[in-house]
Amino acid sequence: MRRRLLATFGALGLLALFASLALPARAAEPAALVQQLGSDDFRTREAAAAALERAGPAALPALRAAVAGSDPEVRHRAAPILQKLQRAATSAERLAAPKVTLNFKAVPLAHAVAELRARTGVNLTLDLDRVADPLRPVTVATAELPVWEAVEAFSAAAGLRESFAAELELPKPPTNVRRVYALPPVPPGPEAVPVVLIDGRGRAPGARSNGVRVLALPRAFPGHRVTLGTGETALCLDVAPLPGLNWNEVLAVKVTRLIDDAGRVGSGAAARPVDDGPMDLEGVVVWGGPGVKQGFARFDRPGAPAALAAVPNPRVVPVPLRLATPHAKSLRRLDGSVFGELLLPNEPLVTVTAPEKHTGRTLEGPGEVALTLESVRADNDGTTVAFVLRYPSPWVAGARRGQNPGGLWPEAPRGPNHTPVLRAFDASGKELTGLAASGSTDASADGRAIYERRTWTFLAAPAKLVVTGPRPVVVEVPFALENVPLP
Repeated sequence: MRRRLLATFGALGLLALFASLALPARAAEPAALVQQLGSDDFRTREAAAAALERAGPAALPALRAAVAGSDPEVRHRAAPILQKLQRAATSAERLAAPKVTLNFKAVPLAHAVAELRARTGVNLTLDLDRVADPLRPVTVATAELPVWEAVEAFSAAAGLRESFAAELELPKPPTNVRRVYALPPVPPGPEAVPVVLIDGRGRAPGARSNGVRVLALPRAFPGHRVTLGTGETALCLDVAPLPGLNWNEVLAVKVTRLIDDAGRVGSGAAARPVDDGPMDLEGVVVWGGPGVKQGFARFDRPGAPAALAAVPNPRVVPVPLRLATPHAKSLRRLDGSVFGELLLPNEPLVTVTAPEKHTGRTLEGPGEVALTLESVRADNDGTTVAFVLRYPSPWVAGARRGQNPGGLWPEAPRGPNHTPVLRAFDASGKELTGLAASGSTDASADGRAIYERRTWTFLAAPAKLVVTGPRPVVVEVPFALENVPLP
């Protein structure tokens, strides 16, 4: 009897052990994981950080509370995780691609391209010199696809491939104003660069699932650079945003995995010193777009600036790589992320409640915008507000993107809602109209900032002042490319 009881209890114990091993451990709550970031044990801290990153958006409230908390160790370790998860959430929201369904049945090619252009907003163009029959019928039917995948599916069905340009031609200036110093043509932004389709087949390795497409350009693309025998290669990527994203520029490209056709692991190669701060870009990063490195200016014989005939394609980003096999012909795998800047127009940048309590103070907002309230005075005529609004010069942004090469051209005009403005509201939230009694606009000595000095009078006392304008937002576009041909 005793042996049977022991055997029974032993069997039950083994069953309980197996059950406990089969059931996954209950994941710790984000709040508990955040507290573990302050642990004295290194492994506990690292495990907590990894678990918080895996938790994704669910961990954001706990991380925000930690960053605002009183424990300096927890604040220090929670801040980069919060920044990374916030960037991922913002990227997913802002870069979500609309979807389209293709249903063309024996539609003439040119008409089908025009319809697809109208439906997607992508600047699709047929190069008629390299399309044998622009009226040949096209038949293609697909399920609902993200826009860039739909463009690729259409091209494959129509027997087309994309042609890529390293430079874009600019319109020639009028010959009758040669000696007049005038604004040159403003180069198109990345989303306006046409997607040129020609006869041929071949799918470029790329990431096409969201609003920003990342392609590895073909082996024969002229922008690639190779240092023979060293394994150092500058591989050009095509980074194409959909219209409407307010894409400003590529800030950086980070390479996380590189495996060549021999199975050997390479790496990225730093183009310039790496700043690991605001974007948490540990590793190797390529900063800036082609305009930064390739800007130039030309002069005619008397020394007057001559307009450029072409500018670098703003969609093309050269990425330095260091191959483990110097004579590799392709990459089995190239993983990484493109970090880009969206410039969201008409966003609140600086908010001042009860302006009379903030006179003499300078309040700063994102994008190097600052508001200084010099005085707020009330009298029988109303309330007079004297202020200075500072924001970056558009010339600086244009120079960074290569739109005024060499710093010789005047600044190009900004689009609607892309210049910061001050708005006033009463206690009920109704916007007030002010009378600008006086004012001036000046540039800083180095030309990097604009200062607007204004004096406004309002019939009703403003309860809140808000500076609205373009707000820069950093987003991340991950890519995983396979079978990438090397130059």
